[in-house]
Amino acid sequence: MINGKEGAIMPKFQYKAKNMSGRMIEGVYDAPNQQAVIDMIRQKSFYHLEVKEITERKDLKEIGIFSKIGKKDIAIYCRQFSSILKAGVPLIQCLSMLSQQTENKSLKAITKDVCEEVQKGKGLSQAMELHGNKFPPILINMIAAGEASGTLDESLEVMAVHFEKSHKLQQRVKSAMTYPIVVCVVAIGVVTFLLTGVVPTFMGMFKSAGADLPGPTKLLIGMSKFLSNNGLLLLMGIVIVAILIKTFISGEAGRLAFDKFKLNMPLIGKLQTKIIAARFASTLSTLMTTGVSITEALEITGKVLGNAYACKGIKEVEEQVKQGKGLYAPIKSLMLFPVMIENVVMLGEESGTLDNMLSKAADFYDDEVDRAVQNLTSMLEPAIIVVLGGIVAFIVISIALPMFDMANLAKAQ
Repeated sequence: MINGKEGAIMPKFQYKAKNMSGRMIEGVYDAPNQQAVIDMIRQKSFYHLEVKEITERKDLKEIGIFSKIGKKDIAIYCRQFSSILKAGVPLIQCLSMLSQQTENKSLKAITKDVCEEVQKGKGLSQAMELHGNKFPPILINMIAAGEASGTLDESLEVMAVHFEKSHKLQQRVKSAMTYPIVVCVVAIGVVTFLLTGVVPTFMGMFKSAGADLPGPTKLLIGMSKFLSNNGLLLLMGIVIVAILIKTFISGEAGRLAFDKFKLNMPLIGKLQTKIIAARFASTLSTLMTTGVSITEALEITGKVLGNAYACKGIKEVEEQVKQGKGLYAPIKSLMLFPVMIENVVMLGEESGTLDNMLSKAADFYDDEVDRAVQNLTSMLEPAIIVVLGGIVAFIVISIALPMFDMANLAKAQ
């Protein structure tokens, strides 16, 4: 035992050795020291090549909270995993290679841990399920299906395509919203600077002139005084409201209400509906293609829609399917998806090609989301420019009007 304390946890050692026929043997062994591992290898009549202590498991605690595994990382991971398996590399060696070449630190540490669990006799999906907070449920279930059918490489290839599409969809939406958000933030900063830094400079000049100020100028001066005197309180109020909204949304009821509200918002609501339709069709078709049961596929699909209200609806659909009602009637009664999805489900059930029909619908709605994002961006950009230009114009005119009056008064004198 370590340090002479009974019950202490022994360190783990990774070893490489060759057996009598020259085949490479790799494994993990718990031992008090390196020499004990070498003795174990010799007892098995193996020739030891390398023995080193494993310290990477500590990394899981250190980076598990802070490191994020994105859809792009998962897509690359699945693509590499599939390619290595198709080359005929054994699973354990494949995991070892993945842990060396994966760039994401969290994914690298998790892969090493998964490799150890597989060496101990666990299945790949079982080992990955231990890290279910990092690996998406759809990936774990697809790997389980691939293990059962002996088509693990094909399942990983399907997952690579799935997560690549999901990443592209996510990036399109993000890129569409980045420009309006940046412009709005800059606009707020510019207006705040003008009201608190520029307008007060002219206030003294207007007072000394004693001219009767026009309405827009009085309004501008009032806004400037309010922001200068109460700016900190206003900022605190905004922060408090944001925290309250965040707290409300973090709750189950609040999240449900907010996600339902998003689906009914002008412009944004239609885009949200199309995104959910694309994810639903793509995920459900992917799972059904590899033989996952319809009820289990619906359960997983609901978790990846990214909308609590939609997820609740899919759970209701799942319960009705379990009762033998089919998929079309519950989907139609849900009134969540576009009519095309309802018709695709109906035709797919009747023809027995539901997975293929949903796959085509997913491709269609991927394109629809792309067009909707472009249309939304093309509408938001000029609208933001007009609003921002109007605000700046109002400030400039409000400052210029009394200056014209002062100039006319000076000429009259």
